[in-house]
Amino acid sequence: MTALNYIEDSLNQLIDQALELRENGDNEFDKGRLYGYYEIISKLLNQAEAFDISKMLSLKVREFNPESLLDKL
Repeated sequence: MTALNYIEDSLNQLIDQALELRENGDNEFDKGRLYGYYEIISKLLNQAEAFDISKMLSLKVREFNPESLLDKL
């Protein structure tokens, strides 16, 4: 399960960093970074679904909606 732990930890860190940036970002550069987080998190979640491992991820990660990152833009 080491690979799954890697994916879970990476997604958790990316989500936490993106949420922090969404709350505290205040310029165009930060908006661009937020779009980058959106793209990466979306891709990883889609790939987890495609490889049928999303059900093994934590509820926090499974239920995270990447589009919520873009709500305040």
